[in-house]
Parts: sequence; structure tokens; C-alpha cells
Amino acid sequence: MSRSTDSQDPRRRVARFAMARRALLIAALPACLPQGAARAEGLTLGGTGMAIAIIRLLLEEQRQLGLGQPATVLNSLGSAGGLAALRAGRIDVALVGRPLTAAEQAQGLAATTFATNPLAFATHEDTPADGITTAELADALGGEMTSWPGGGPLRLIRRDRTEGDWILLASLSPEIAQAVDRAHARPGLATAGTDQENAELLERIPGSFGIISVGQVMAERRRVKLLPLDGVPPTAQAMAAGRYRLSRALTAVTRGDSGAAAGFVAFLTSPPAQAVLRAHGYLPVPATGA
Repeated sequence: MSRSTDSQDPRRRVARFAMARRALLIAALPACLPQGAARAEGLTLGGTGMAIAIIRLLLEEQRQLGLGQPATVLNSLGSAGGLAALRAGRIDVALVGRPLTAAEQAQGLAATTFATNPLAFATHEDTPADGITTAELADALGGEMTSWPGGGPLRLIRRDRTEGDWILLASLSPEIAQAVDRAHARPGLATAGTDQENAELLERIPGSFGIISVGQVMAERRRVKLLPLDGVPPTAQAMAAGRYRLSRALTAVTRGDSGAAAGFVAFLTSPPAQAVLRAHGYLPVPATGA
């Protein structure tokens, strides 16, 4: 029986390197950034990779309206990394793709959830597939389905067990949770360390199959095919109607005593920001308009 180790599987090494690189990025940030609205260099934001592109678009919209200030959006730190950098005073706004825990709330952090977004099952744009069923999903994760019904190999793009999309995926049903466990036990799968690496693998690998935020696809203009699940398209409209239940919320988190980020957080729930969010597949929170 063969064993898959990091030395034998370069894709695992790539994923572990990506997570180590994220930790180094946090450590490399200035240890003591000045606080307050008068800070010359403006805002620094960081966190979940799926929020990076839409936040940059929102900052640009704010700037064009004459309401913004200089801002830097860091490459993917992950939700936990963003919160760690925020607590250390190294960024002003953490971009988080999950609710805060009770312990995090007790630390005096202020959280504003400003949008929800469908998570979609995606594949290479040339894959001969128009959708996937829940039964096929379980088989694709567990390794029982290795070819697309329309032809060609199905190549699963895996994420770490602690990654939010895959945690949510496992909550769909006990059968899917078991299939997720089998997926993590399978040797030789391509494993993405960040949301951007996940998108790049889905774009690049023929027959790829994975999960991704619809908003990330639209904001980053990713060339992938989004698949309906059991005939239901992964859209904000289907999600709002209760027909599509796989989604993530985006939350902006600041320190309770921070004034520098207040203007941007307020802008996130304004009509201009909500128009940008809707144009990129998000459902604003609170939702206004059709």
C-alpha cells in the first residue's frame, strides 16, 4: 500500500507553503501602526481572499464619489489571519467570511455584516457539464465519480479542513459530510491554500471541480463554469428566495475604539456600495432595492 507524504506530493507542499506564506505576511506587517483618522497612510484592510477583489472595487467606488481615503488591501490572510492582524493593531479592518465567535465578540471587536454571496460548484470553462446533483457531488468528493458524464476526467480541487467553504459544504447533509471526510483522505489531489489559488486551479486544470464564491468569480473575472446544484442556479436571487442554501456572509470587523475605519464601514451599507455588490452577485445586508 502506497503512502502519500509531503515529500512525495508536491501539491501538498504548495498548499502548506501558501499557508506558511500567509502567516509570514501577517508577521511582516509593521508591529505598531498609528491609529485614528489622521493616519497619513490611510486604511489597511486584510482577511479572507474571497473579499479582496470586491473590497478593492468598493474602495474605488468610494474614491470616485470623493468619499474615500488612501487604502491598502493585503493579499489573502484568511479570516483567522485577518482577525489576528486586527487584534495586533497591524490592520484597520479585518474581512471575515464567518460569524465572530463569542470569544471574539468579547474582545471588543465591532462587526458589520454587509453582504451574503452564493458558493458555487465550478469547473473548467470547457468541461462538458451543465450542472451537478447532490448524489453526484457526494460521489465526486469521495472518489466514486472520476469522470464527467459528458466525458473527460473529473479532477477535484481540495481545500484544507479548516477552510470555511469546505466546513459549510460538510454541513449540507450527513452524506456530504462523510464524502468530505473521504475527500480529505484521498491521496494525490490538487490542494489550494488560498481562495486565489483555488480559482487559478479551477481555471487552469481541464476537468477541474471545486467550490468558489460567485462574487469572487465575478469581481476577479474568473473564466470558470458555475454549475447549478440539483437544477438550481447559484445566484443571489435563488439564494434570497430560499431555493439555494449554500452561501457565505462577508463581515467587516474593526477594533471597538477605532475611528479610522468608521467611514468605510458605513459606506459598505450605503446605496452606492450596495449597487456595486449587486452587480457582482452579492446580496447586500441589509438588502435594499430589487
